[in-house]
Amino acid sequence: MIKLFTLSRKRTITTRLLILSIIWIPFLYSCEEDTSGTTYISGKVVNPEASYVVITDYMDVRDTLQLDDHGNFQATYEDLKSGLYSISYPGEYQSFYVDKGDSLGMRANTKAFDETLAFTGAHSRENNFLIQLYIDIEKSNMRLLKYKNESPEVFYKNVQNVKKERLKNLDNAVAKYNFEDRFVDFARFIINLNSYYELERYPILNDGNPYEDEGVVFPEEFFAHRQRLDLNKTKLLNNYAFRPFMNAMVSNIAFKKLSIKNDDDVDLNSYYYNKERLAIIDSTLTDETLKNYFAASEIRNFIRRRKNAKDINLLVNDFLTISTDERVNAEIAQMASTYISLDPGQPLPNFKLRDIENETVMLKEEVKNLSVLYYWSIKDKNYAVGIHEQVKDLQLKYPEIEFIGINIDDLGYDEWQDVIAQNNFRDSREFQISGRSSVERQLALRNSNRSMVVDHDLTIIDPNINLFYYRIETTLLGYINR
Repeated sequence: MIKLFTLSRKRTITTRLLILSIIWIPFLYSCEEDTSGTTYISGKVVNPEASYVVITDYMDVRDTLQLDDHGNFQATYEDLKSGLYSISYPGEYQSFYVDKGDSLGMRANTKAFDETLAFTGAHSRENNFLIQLYIDIEKSNMRLLKYKNESPEVFYKNVQNVKKERLKNLDNAVAKYNFEDRFVDFARFIINLNSYYELERYPILNDGNPYEDEGVVFPEEFFAHRQRLDLNKTKLLNNYAFRPFMNAMVSNIAFKKLSIKNDDDVDLNSYYYNKERLAIIDSTLTDETLKNYFAASEIRNFIRRRKNAKDINLLVNDFLTISTDERVNAEIAQMASTYISLDPGQPLPNFKLRDIENETVMLKEEVKNLSVLYYWSIKDKNYAVGIHEQVKDLQLKYPEIEFIGINIDDLGYDEWQDVIAQNNFRDSREFQISGRSSVERQLALRNSNRSMVVDHDLTIIDPNINLFYYRIETTLLGYINR
């Protein structure tokens, strides 16, 4: 029943702390504070794979900044409003604070975007505090999991203890660095919002179902934050704690409603659960930008997870009654069409691969029997290592099935081989996608780890199998004996 909602897109806390301790490199641009109304934002992206970053506040500012040949970008603003803004790079985003007249520099490496994002210049202390807070939040998110099966009262107490300690650290930083009141309000709200996130995810993380257990009593304050919060402010999207909170709250409310309605366990991947989530987004959010944003995130995630066209079509229709963003609606329709084309019984495209000898081969040449194709990226190293360990075990148990690893990174041959050697992936059948962008579009792989089962002729049997599913062996036996 566990469903984790984390701030992280990929990385581990240990790695973050290690890298953050060594990244304070003098920045390329002058970051002296400007006393006029002109605000300067500049930065450098190391190892860029895309040619741009986006600076936005989701209201008045949305600038796509092109990187030069060295990965540098810069922007100038007149009368920029003080507050939280977002910087995003394909697959990544982070919050930062800026005030009118600032000269703020930032630097990040795409190999570990969040870990290496560092600030210099005006309000760099504030922004580096935000990064440290982000890391601490991720660490506590994992640490609090050990209380997930305790009573609501015990869980609530531990969440409050973490929040109090965090607020104390903020007060100490304010006394030391004299942070502006406006920034302090933002930081305090991030801390509070994360504590609410922890409370909202508790019922789903719990190994039982607290809503079906008459002996479970929630303290009065457990969900009282819902009455105190004004969620209909577009700029909340610039707060890195807001999206996880909203997702956890929507999930929790939907989970409770279906728990009360049904006698069976709630299937978090079902059409009915996700339909309920969409309905809650629609009823909770009146801000059009926020409603469109969270509804689109919901339908994207659902499409990536589902295995049949019927459910995808049903939820897309529900989504289209909510969303008013025509551009996004068209994108979702195209995405759904792509996934539906990968329905069981459909043929998988016969795309090109690079093999371990640096030769170009066709997928159909390599698939001789019932096969599991598992796609991986070293950008998500934990997943890459974990999936290879799982496959190694499954391959021994089910020699009737071919397990084929396909790397989707844009790496040169030598770099790809280094990754395989360094992570002990030599014992598995490994290939790399050739012509990555076109294949990603055909298989909808972007930002998603994916595995699928195909027959010897590339007929799709299961377009989205979870190799970590606790009953995966039963599932695989079913495919062998079909």
